[in-house]
Amino acid sequence: MSTDTETSQTTAKADNQPEKSRWLRRLGGYVLRHRRELVIALGAAVLGSACQAVVPLLERQIVDGVILSDNAELWPWLVALLVVAAAAFGFAYQRRYRGGRVALAVQYDLRNEMHAHLQRMDFTNLDRMPTGQLVARATSDSALVQGLLGLLPILSGNILLLLLSLGVMLVLSPLLALVSLVVVPLLLVVSYRMRRRIFPATWAAQQREGDLVQIVDEDVNGVRVVKAFGQEDRELRRVADTAGDLYGTQLRAVRLQARFQPLLQAIPSLGQVAILVFGGWLALRHELSLGTLLAFSTYVGQMMAPARQLAAVLSIGQQARAGVERIFQLLDLPPAIADPPDAVELPAARGEIRFDNVHFGYSGDAEVLRGFDLHIGAGERVALIGPSGSGKTTATMLVSRFHDPDSGAVLVDGHDVRSLQLRSLRSQVGVVFEESFLFSDSIRANIAYGRPGATDEEVVAAAEVAEAHGFVSTLPQGYDTVVGERGLSLSGGQRQRIALARAILTDPRILVLDDATSAVDANTEESINASLRTVLAGRTTLLVAHRRSTLHLADRVVVLDGGVVADQGSHEELVARSALYRSLLTGLDEAAAEKVGDRIEVLSTITESAWSAPAPQAQGNGAQGNGGRLATANTRAPSLGSGLGGSAGGSWRSALPPTPDLLARVDELKPIRDFADVDLARESQQQRGFSLGSILRQFRLPLLLGLLLVVVDAVASVIGPVFVKTGIDDGVLQGSQVVLFTASGLFLVITLAALLDEVAETFVTGRTAQRVMLSLRIRIWAQLQRLSLDYYEREMAGRIMTRMTTDVDQFESLIENGLLSALVALVTFGGVGVTLVVVNPELGLCTLAVVVPLAIATVIFRRRAARLYDVARDRVAIVNADFQESLSGVRESQAFAHEAETVRRFRRLGRDYLDSRFSAQRLAATYFPFVQFLSAGADAIVLGVGAGMIHSGHLTAGALIAFILYIDLFFSPIQQLSQVFDSWLQTRISVNRIAELMRLETLTPPAADPVDPGRLRGHITFSGVRFSYPTAPARSTGERRGPADPRLMAGSLAPGAKPPEALREVDLAIAAGETVALVGETGAGKSTVIKLLSRFYDPDAGAVRVDGHDLRSLDLAGYRGQLGYVPQEAFLFTGTVRDNIAYGRAEATDAEVEAAARAVGAHDFVASLSGGYRHEIAERGRSLSAGQRQLLALARAQLVDPAILLLDEATSNLDLAAEARVAEAMQTLAHGRTTIVIAHRLQTARTADRIVVLDRGRVAEIGSHDELLARDGRYAGMW
Repeated sequence: MSTDTETSQTTAKADNQPEKSRWLRRLGGYVLRHRRELVIALGAAVLGSACQAVVPLLERQIVDGVILSDNAELWPWLVALLVVAAAAFGFAYQRRYRGGRVALAVQYDLRNEMHAHLQRMDFTNLDRMPTGQLVARATSDSALVQGLLGLLPILSGNILLLLLSLGVMLVLSPLLALVSLVVVPLLLVVSYRMRRRIFPATWAAQQREGDLVQIVDEDVNGVRVVKAFGQEDRELRRVADTAGDLYGTQLRAVRLQARFQPLLQAIPSLGQVAILVFGGWLALRHELSLGTLLAFSTYVGQMMAPARQLAAVLSIGQQARAGVERIFQLLDLPPAIADPPDAVELPAARGEIRFDNVHFGYSGDAEVLRGFDLHIGAGERVALIGPSGSGKTTATMLVSRFHDPDSGAVLVDGHDVRSLQLRSLRSQVGVVFEESFLFSDSIRANIAYGRPGATDEEVVAAAEVAEAHGFVSTLPQGYDTVVGERGLSLSGGQRQRIALARAILTDPRILVLDDATSAVDANTEESINASLRTVLAGRTTLLVAHRRSTLHLADRVVVLDGGVVADQGSHEELVARSALYRSLLTGLDEAAAEKVGDRIEVLSTITESAWSAPAPQAQGNGAQGNGGRLATANTRAPSLGSGLGGSAGGSWRSALPPTPDLLARVDELKPIRDFADVDLARESQQQRGFSLGSILRQFRLPLLLGLLLVVVDAVASVIGPVFVKTGIDDGVLQGSQVVLFTASGLFLVITLAALLDEVAETFVTGRTAQRVMLSLRIRIWAQLQRLSLDYYEREMAGRIMTRMTTDVDQFESLIENGLLSALVALVTFGGVGVTLVVVNPELGLCTLAVVVPLAIATVIFRRRAARLYDVARDRVAIVNADFQESLSGVRESQAFAHEAETVRRFRRLGRDYLDSRFSAQRLAATYFPFVQFLSAGADAIVLGVGAGMIHSGHLTAGALIAFILYIDLFFSPIQQLSQVFDSWLQTRISVNRIAELMRLETLTPPAADPVDPGRLRGHITFSGVRFSYPTAPARSTGERRGPADPRLMAGSLAPGAKPPEALREVDLAIAAGETVALVGETGAGKSTVIKLLSRFYDPDAGAVRVDGHDLRSLDLAGYRGQLGYVPQEAFLFTGTVRDNIAYGRAEATDAEVEAAARAVGAHDFVASLSGGYRHEIAERGRSLSAGQRQLLALARAQLVDPAILLLDEATSNLDLAAEARVAEAMQTLAHGRTTIVIAHRLQTARTADRIVVLDRGRVAEIGSHDELLARDGRYAGMW
C-alpha cells in the first residue's frame, strides 16, 4: 500500500487534472495494487465473453446447417455447445471470484488508509471532524466503492461481449448490423446524461446521511445528558427531522433515476424490434437465413442484461463516486503536525523545557497563549496554576507537539520540537490528560498501553504507585477485567488512576499530569502523591494544578493569567506577594467588589457584545430561537435543496470543501418536491416480533402497486418472443409482409408500454424503499431512546452505530436496487416457465428437467452462504466498533506513540472480515456460473429434441427460435439474482441484528399507570437499597445472545461469578430543599447514588422515593425534566454555546440563557469567545478547557430551574477561585431546591447542610461538617 506522502504527491498532481477523471484515476491506482487478481479477472472476462459470443454462432449452425438443411450430424455440434458452456463456466468463476476479491481488497485498503491517516491527524483537525462523518466514510462510502467495483468485472465482460457480438453481426449481415449498431450510441448518450444529472443529487443525499450519522454518534456518546434532562423525545424528533430531510434528497435522486434508468433498459428491446422488422424483411427477400436471424436476436437479447447492469452501475457509480471523493477529501487533508523532511531523533532526554515567546490560539480564535515565556530545568517539577481558560492545558499540549505555536518556539533540551521526530519526542513524554480515556480492553492492557511488552510485575508496580492495585484486586477478574468503552464501567477516580499508572509504566523523562487526580478522593490523592514523590524524583514534571495538595509535589509554581506568566516562585513566595495566587488557593477573590449572588437575576435584556456575532444557521433548520446543531425544526428551508444542511458539519466541510463545479451543479438541481409525512407517535411505538415482513406490512399498498408494475414489466418481457414467433412463422415463412410488420408494430407498442411502466416502477419502488428506510431509522432510534443506560455502558458505540448505518444501508440496497430486480426476475422466471409448457409441452418439460439440479444447487448455496454472511456481519461489527473507539482514543494513541500498533490491530480485524467475505465470494462465484452452464444445457436439450420434432412435423422453425429466446429469458433472471441474492443474505443478517435490538427490554421500564409528579418538593428517601451493575446482556424476549467477543462487551465476569454490589442496604432520607454532600473513597458508591436518583438504573432491592413516590411509579420524562444534572465529565454537543446551555429548555430566551451563565460565573469567559454565546463548539466541547465545559454544564443545569440538583463532582476541573464563585452562586441557587453534591474536595462538602460518608456501598457516617469532625471518624480522617 502506498504511503501518505505518495498519496499527497499524487493528489497534488491530480489537482491540475480534470475533476471527472481524477477520482477514477486515483481509484484505479488502488485497483492496480491487486494486479494479479485483476489480470486473472479481466482475462477470464475476455475469454468468457468470447465463449458467450460463440454460442449464437453454434446455434445458427445447428439451425441452418443441421436442422433446416439436414445435411450434417447434430451431436458433434451439441457436444461443442456443451464444451463451450463448460469453458464459460470456468471463466465466469474466475471472473466473479477474482473480481470480487479485488473489490473487497480495495475496500479494505481504503478503510485501512482512512484509519491510519486519522491516527496521524493533528488534534486541531480532529477537533473539527465530527466522528459521525468519519464513520460514514469508513462504512457507507467504502461499501459503495466495494459495490461498484464488484459489478465492474461482470459489466466489463458484458461490454466485451457486446463488442464481439457487434463484430460477428457485421460479418453475418453488415446491413442488419448497422441497424443494431444504433443501439450503442443511444446507450452511450443516455448513460452520459444520466451520470451528469444524478451525481450531484446523490452527493447531496450522502451529505445528509453524514449529518444523520453525526447526530446519532453524538447522542450515543452523550446519552447520559440526554436521559438526565429527559430529552429522549426531542432527540427522536431531531433524528426524525434529519431522516426526513434525507428522505427528500434521496427522492430527488430517485426521480432522476426514474427518467434515465428505464430508458437504458428499453433501448435493447427497441433493438430487438428493429431486428425483427429489418431482419424479417431481409429474410423475406432471401438475403438472410433463419439461423442468422436467430443469432441476431440472441445477440441483441444479450444486450438486455448489460443494459440493466449499466443502469445499475451508473446509479451506484454516482453514489460511489460521491463516496470516493469524500474519502479522498479526507486522505488529502494533510496533518498539520508531521515530521519535517530533516527531522532528527531526540536522544535520551534530559528534560529541559523552554517556552520562548509562544503565541497560540485554536482554529483562528482569540489567542490562548500570548507571549508565553517559561524555562523548566531538567528534572524540575513545575506546577501550572491559573483560572479556567488561562492556558495551562494548552501549554502542556505544546510540549508533546500536539499543536504547534502560531509564533515563538517550544524547545526540549534545546531542540525546537518542530525539528524532532514525533515518535522519539512523544515516547519520552508521559501524559495524563484531564479526561481519562480507557479502551474497551482489560485493565492490564490499558495500563501497558504505552509498553505492550511490560511484565505483569511491572504493570502491578505502576498500579501500586497510582493507588489502583487495591480496587483492581477486588474486581472479579482482577487485571483481566475488561472495562467498558471509554472505561465508563469504572468510576471517574478509578479511570484516572489507571491512566496515571499507564503514564508511569512508560518511565518517561518528562511527565505531564493535567489535573490527574481531580476525580480522586482526598485520602487516595494523598497516598498517590506520597508514591509520586519517589517516582518524580529527577524527572521533569509539568503539573496542572487545581488543588493545594498537587502544589506540594512541585519545586516551583507558575501562575498563568490570560495566556501569560503572571508570577512564579515557591508556594510561600507566591502566597506572600500574589493576590491572584491566594484567590486561586483560598477561593477568595480580593479584587471582587460584588458578590456573585448579587448578580443572579434574570435580566430582560442581553449583553449585545456577547451576542453580536451570530453563528451560521444550519441550512434546513428553521427553528426560531434555537439555531444551530441542536435545533429540532419541523420546517424545512428552501435551501435544503443544496444538501449542505446541518451546522454540525460546518467546520468539517470548511476543512474538506467540495469543488465549485460540484456545488454549482448541486445548486442547479430542482428544489426538493417530496417531504416525509411521518406519524412519529405511531412509528416510535414499541413493537413486538420485529421482522422484515412487519415493517413492510404497513407499506403494503405502495408495495402492491410496485408489484403490479413489476408483473406488467415481466409480462411485457414474456410477450416479446411471441411476436418474434408470429413474425417468423406467419410472416417470414408464409411470405407475408403485413403479418411481419403487424407483429413488429405490436412488439414496438409493448416495448414502449413497458418503458412507461418501468418509469413508474422505478419511482414507486424507490419512493417505497425510502419510506421504509425512514420508518426503520425512526423505529431503531426510538428503541435506542427507550433502552436504559446499561445498554450503552455494555455495548460499544461502534456496534450501536452499525445498527443505524451498515444494517439500515443494507435494507436500502436490497429494497431500492435489489428487490426490484428480484421481483422482475422471479415473475419473469415463473412466467416464462409456464409459457414454455404452454407453447410446447414436450419441449417445455424437457427444458424444466434442468430445474432439479438447479434446485439442489440453490439449497446448498443458500445454507452455506447464510452461515458465511452471519460470520461476516459479526466481524464487520467488530471492525466498525474498533474504528470508532480508536478514533475516540487517538489522543492516547499519539501521546504514547502507539499509532503503529493501533493500525496493525485494525488491519488484523479488517483482515478477518475480509477473509470471511472471500469465502462467501468463492461460493457465489461457483453457484451463479453453474446456473449459466445449466442454461446452455437446456439450449442443447431443446435443439436436440426440437430437431427431431421439426423433422416429424410437430414443431415449426419459428417456434424453435422462440423457444431458444425463451430459454435465455428463463435463465437470465437467475443471473440477475446473483447480486440480489448477495444483498438478500446480508439483509437477512441485518434483520436478525435489528430484531435482537428491538427485542431488548429496558431495565427502567415505564410504569403501567405513571404518576404525574407535578412540581417536585424534593424530599428523597433510600429505603434498604441494594444495587449491582448488570454485566449480562439486557433482558430480551428471545433467548439469543449477541457475540461474546470482548471488544463488543463493556464488561466481563467469569462464568458464574456474581457482580459486586455497588450499594448495600442504603437507608438515607434527604429533606426537601436540603443540600447533601456525598463523600468517600473512589468506588464507594457516590456516583451510583446519583444514577439511581436519575433513574438511570433501578435498585435490585429496596426503593428510591421522591416526595413519597417510588421512582418506578413516576412519569419518567416528567420527573427527569425537573432534574438539573452535571456529570463527572461534562459532555457538550456540537453547536453553539447558547444551544448547549438551553439544551434542557429549548424554548428559553437569550436573556434567560445569559442569566444562567452569569449565575454560575460562565458569562465572562463566554463573552470572550469569538461569537460569544453564538460561538460554535467543537465535538464533545474539545475547543474549550475542561473547566469551561464544566461551567457550561452548570449553566445548562441551572437554566431548567430544577427541583433537584445533582452535581457529580461538577467543579473538579475548576480552580478554587472559580469554584468558590460557583459555590457561592450555587448556595443561592440551591435555596428552595434539593441538592446532592459529590465532593472529592472536602472544602466543597463543608458548606453542605449534611455530609454523607459512603464506604464500600454503605452509609458510614451522616452529619454536618462540624459534627463529623467532632466524632473523629472516617470523615475526620479524610479531612
